[in-house]
Amino acid sequence: MHQKMSLAYSLYLRIPRREIIDRCPKCNLSQLRGSTHRNYSSNVRVRFAPSPTGELHLGGLRTALYNYLFARKHNGAFILRCEDTDQTRFVPGAMEKLIDLLSWIGMKPDEGPSLGGHYGPYVQSERVDIYKQKADCLIGEGHAYRCFCTPQRLELVKKDQIRSQAVVQGYDNHCRGLSKEKVEEKLSANLPHVVRFKLNNDKHQWEDLVFGHMTSEDLSRQEGDPVILKTDGFPTYHLANVVDDHLMDISHVLRGSEWQSSTPKHLQLFAAFGWAPPSYAHLPLLMNEDGGKLSKRQDSMRVELLKEEGYQPQSILSLLALAGGAITINPNVVKEFGVTLESAAEHFDIKKTRRENTVLEISKLSELNQNCLKRIYQTATKEDFCAKISEIATEKGYSIVSLDLLHTNFLQYCDRLDTLRDLFEGDFVYLWQRPSPNHVRQTLANLKGVEVGEALDLVQLLGKAVLNAQNFDGVMATLQSQTSLKKSIIFKIIRVVVTGHEVGLPISLIFDLLDAGEIWERCQAVLLSQIQRQTDVGVEI
Repeated sequence: MHQKMSLAYSLYLRIPRREIIDRCPKCNLSQLRGSTHRNYSSNVRVRFAPSPTGELHLGGLRTALYNYLFARKHNGAFILRCEDTDQTRFVPGAMEKLIDLLSWIGMKPDEGPSLGGHYGPYVQSERVDIYKQKADCLIGEGHAYRCFCTPQRLELVKKDQIRSQAVVQGYDNHCRGLSKEKVEEKLSANLPHVVRFKLNNDKHQWEDLVFGHMTSEDLSRQEGDPVILKTDGFPTYHLANVVDDHLMDISHVLRGSEWQSSTPKHLQLFAAFGWAPPSYAHLPLLMNEDGGKLSKRQDSMRVELLKEEGYQPQSILSLLALAGGAITINPNVVKEFGVTLESAAEHFDIKKTRRENTVLEISKLSELNQNCLKRIYQTATKEDFCAKISEIATEKGYSIVSLDLLHTNFLQYCDRLDTLRDLFEGDFVYLWQRPSPNHVRQTLANLKGVEVGEALDLVQLLGKAVLNAQNFDGVMATLQSQTSLKKSIIFKIIRVVVTGHEVGLPISLIFDLLDAGEIWERCQAVLLSQIQRQTDVGVEI
């Protein structure tokens, strides 16, 4: 049996793939496959195969992006496959949300769930019968066996190995030698069991498109036989991926480097089936700026949250383009002009991917998005740009201020924004919410260097002036000549009246974004509040 498997493995290195077919008659799958040594520009098929166990994060998006760009670079197909075989971690709606996010980024798959294709179904839980059939084929060929070991026994084995510091950790292959009669007896008793794959002592060699020539040691001396079909009838990652990659005619597998150690195991499975494996490219891990591994639990890494916060797809693409080296565009060009999927595909070279783990500089996302907003402002029509602002205002329940002023002066204040949503927070809240007159009056009373009466006198003068960005300097000079107040005090009083705060945006920018009528309304509100207060306490005006 071992000779048969070694022969199969050596054959696929020499025989064109289209000459290899399924050897097991039970499989009833004799369609011819493509060539082992593919021309990159012919029949390239790659897949992004996430598990619906949570939200899409930047690490997962990078994997999807590289697969997408590789497909587009070589006129191939980008397939989305849902790996939902771990039913204990399944999150309803996660795959639908992921598909929406890929669409938002612009990476629409060519085949996949809800899209269809000639190689479906594309959801692994809908392919369980296929995996069972393939597991039976391996058992029939002597490459796999049924294991009836209980969880209790496996736990005892594990403890004993730890205690004895055994060289080989994991399953002890106890059921590998069960006779056919013993297996039938246990099956007749309906004993729960898994199917395990028989690891052999072959040493494997393969070319990784990122890491170059790779070799593996004798797996059978490093670990026990792995489970490929669980007691619930669902496959493990190893079986499902090998079967699906073959039946879906995947030519290249681009995946995270955490799966690199599993590649020899997958090559043994391909050899056991008599199939040619795809080419592999393992992508180094993305790291935090503090050197730690990216975590799905970090909010800053969740693609959906970045979308909700107002970051643009192109900014996120640009951030990923700066990490890893495979997108060979000058970093300064990326920062200033961003990248599109089209330009990224044109300059994509998987072999230029850096082999070391790469820091994802999330702190650069703000600058990238600011530059992206500038490009949107410069290229979008005024109506479209203002519509983006109006949409957010409506969502937050704010009344619309002068969009003309916001549009006209955008380049003056955009460097203060990470996203357009920042227009509705912090220093810019005054645009949408008039400050409470009582709060303004109290703040004026607490100002240093000015009496509240002087401050209110200035407000009255301000209310009579037609103040806007164009006549700002002239009005300020007039106010200063009519009062004994310093210019800095005048600015502080005006800022409090208009925004409700002593500090914030430059005073000139504040008036660039509000029209004269709105400024007059706010001044009047403060004065009326003071009159009302004096009336309430019986003070003669």
